[in-house]
Order: sequence, then structure tokens, then C-alpha cells
Amino acid sequence: MSAPVMTAPAPVRPAHIERVLAARRPGRADLEAPFAPLERRALRLLPALAALRPAVGATPLVPVPSRTGRGTVWLKVEAANLTGTVKARTAYALLSAAVARSGAAGLRLVEYSGGSLALALAEMCATLGLDLHLTVPHGTADRLVGVLRRHGAHVTHGAEGAGFLGAMDEAARVAEREGRHLLLQHCAAEAVALHRERTGAEIIARLAREGVRPVALAAAVGSAGTLVGASQALRARWPGCTPVAVFPAEAPYGDGRAPDGARRMSGTGGLGHGLRQPLLAPYEDEFTFAGVGYAEALEAMRWLRRTQQVAVSSSAAGAWLSASRTVDQGPRGRHAVAVAAGRGTAEEWAHAADH
Repeated sequence: MSAPVMTAPAPVRPAHIERVLAARRPGRADLEAPFAPLERRALRLLPALAALRPAVGATPLVPVPSRTGRGTVWLKVEAANLTGTVKARTAYALLSAAVARSGAAGLRLVEYSGGSLALALAEMCATLGLDLHLTVPHGTADRLVGVLRRHGAHVTHGAEGAGFLGAMDEAARVAEREGRHLLLQHCAAEAVALHRERTGAEIIARLAREGVRPVALAAAVGSAGTLVGASQALRARWPGCTPVAVFPAEAPYGDGRAPDGARRMSGTGGLGHGLRQPLLAPYEDEFTFAGVGYAEALEAMRWLRRTQQVAVSSSAAGAWLSASRTVDQGPRGRHAVAVAAGRGTAEEWAHAADH
């Protein structure tokens, strides 16, 4: 008698977050609306937000050689933000929009994150006195969870084996169960607007002073707010500037597979189950897509630190690699921009040392 064939259970689709993403999916008009009016209303309702504003943005733009040295990649070094990553900008935009649209300063909030956004939201909400519940992927480091809780945030985990999408689904469940407002970074038109009006404008001002015309803007994609917003600004100034959406080779855009636990560039990647980032989907035909494997990103982290004395995250290293490929394939002397989302976590640098 033959042994029975064991089959793995079919992956459960994240029904709660899928419904929310569909209901709040922004259109192009939403993604091209201004941020400044929202910010003004938010500051009237919650004046404490004004104290956060000076520490968000105005980050350096640092020129480094491309991978082969044929051109220059300008790194937008977001580690200079409050909390040390580009997600400080996203957190500020999310909180400003939530306050402005609710018409009230006292909000009960929930959001999902794999790390950087959680830290930014926890610190800002502690400063502002806002009640925050964060959901993180199963297996998130105890060190990070401890920091979030010390800032006063409630923290719960997504389902085991569900990856980042599990944290997203858990946040939608918490919002429904506890009557909280889900910030929903993946549908946040306000983040796109802030990056257009601030991040993109900062890049343009510096490059214009240097007499530089960039051929590409590369950024690793988590929610896609940074890339979509900054590219709107740069393409308005330089129509030939190509936006490059950088995804992990392990989890490409629109990945049809269920999420898994494979290591990849931090804070990036396809969501799984064929879902597409709602902020990027309306523009996908206008973007170039690049894939970078985790091992490649780790090697690039080490190279940039060793040769340029610049410490960046794996996602930043992937953006630099992708920008390098663009400038290195053409005539010498071309320029591109890469968003360096942060300086890298202790875990990433441990992986880089072990690789």
C-alpha cells in the first residue's frame, strides 16, 4: 500500500487588506493633487506637527561614481531625516493627511510596517500624543518591537508565513476590530504629493545649481510614494528623465506567488498574490523596472562603504546599482539620481559581513 501524498495547504488570500486596497485605491487625479493645503489644515488642528517639520527633508545630495565609473550617481541621502530614513517623510505626510481629513487632533491610528515606517510613526506619535497601533510581519526582531513599545505603540504580528502582506492584513483587521483609522501607506496620495513638492524639489534645486541634467531617477519600491512623487517633479523639469522602479529579484512587481520568507532588500518588493502597488499602477507603463538580488545589494553596500565611505541600506544600494546600469550603458559623463532610503540596519550589515 502506497503512502498517502501530502500536499501543502493552499495559501490563504489576505481578504481584509485586499478589500481596503480596492476601496481606497487612488486615481491619477488623486496622485497629482497638492500636499500644501492638507499640511496647512493639519497644522491648524494640531500645532505640535510644526515642531516635526524642520527635521523632515532638506537631505544631502551626494555625487558618487557609477559602478564602472563611466558616469555619476547622485545619492539622495535620506539618513539625514528625523529617525534616519526616508520614511520620516512618509510618516509626516500620513499623519498630516489623517489629521486634516478627520478634522480632529485626537486620532486612534493603525498602520503596518516592516521597520522604518514603524519607527518613524512611533516616534512622531509619541511626540504628538497620538494613540498608535502598529502591525509587523511575523518574525520581526524583538529589538525593533521593544523600541516601538517603548515609544508607547501597541504592537501585534501578522500571521506566520504571510510575510509583509500578513502585517498589512492584520492592520486592516485591527482597524475594523478597534475602530481605528488605517493610515494605509500603499494608497497614500499625500506621500506622493509630499515627495513631489519636497524631495523632488530639493533634487531639482541642487542639480540645477550644478548644471546637471539627470537621465534617470532610481528608487527601490516599497509603497512607491517616493519614486512616483519625485519622478513627477523631475520629469516636469527634465522630460527625458526615466523613472526606474527597483524591485527585489526575489519578489518582483505584481508577483503572483504567495509571500515567503526569502531575504531581500529591506522595505521593498512585490506584495504577492498578484497585487500591484496602487501608487505605482497608474504609471507603470511610463516606468522602467529593474530587479536586484539580495546578494548583489549586499555587495554594493560593501563597495560603497569601502570606496566612497558612504553607508547605505540594501535598498539604497539596489537603487545605486540600477542607476549605475542606466548611465554606464550610454556615453561617458552622464548623471542619474538614486534615493538612498537609509544607512542600513544592524541586521543588513551583519548579512553583508557574512556574505
